[in-house]
Amino acid sequence: LAALGRFTSSVAHEIRNPLTGIAAGVQYLARALADAGPHREHIDFILHEIRRLDAIVQDLFDITHPRLLQLRTAPLEEAIRRALQSLEPLLLERRIVPALETAPGTPAIAHDTDQIQQVFINLIKNAAEASPEGGALQVTVAPAGGRRSRAHGPSVVARVRDHGSGIAPDHLRTIFEPFFTTKPGGTGLGLYICHDIVKRHGGALTVQSEPGRGTTFCVELPLDSHGGIP
Repeated sequence: LAALGRFTSSVAHEIRNPLTGIAAGVQYLARALADAGPHREHIDFILHEIRRLDAIVQDLFDITHPRLLQLRTAPLEEAIRRALQSLEPLLLERRIVPALETAPGTPAIAHDTDQIQQVFINLIKNAAEASPEGGALQVTVAPAGGRRSRAHGPSVVARVRDHGSGIAPDHLRTIFEPFFTTKPGGTGLGLYICHDIVKRHGGALTVQSEPGRGTTFCVELPLDSHGGIP
């Protein structure tokens, strides 16, 4: 793993340096051409692909260099609201109005707010892309209750539910493995990274799905994450 980490760091450096120069040059062309018809469309496509490549490099780096947890006690709902805000353009484009509901009495939990926000950005983005235009998307937050907890001790559970086409049963077994994806152009790293972040908090990320009836991702986090991996 250490050797892989050194290799990833080297690759990230070698790719990002020229990528930064390419992005700067294309952005200069974009400003020079302004609204120059079809040329602008091609430039926007190039910039989109540059951002996508940079995101892939960042995902690879995150796998081998997980950030230390910076724990802060706060309501989990705050991270979810920030995730929804960052995804507002996608939600508007797909005409999806997400419903966020937090059960009364849900306690605040110790978590790395930035990394948990990243988890919900990924889960909600996947749910929005899996939903039909104008479809429903629900996010609920509640104490784990009396059911058998997957976390150690008292915990809070957040569920992200869509009503899309669902996930095939044979895919459910490998959905959290690195590089597994069914998306055209996907890297298969997003859910793997989410699973790792939740696990390092001492929690659990699980999924339930039925073809044709939608998918629910469940994020369970303990009230005190000190038992997790930093």
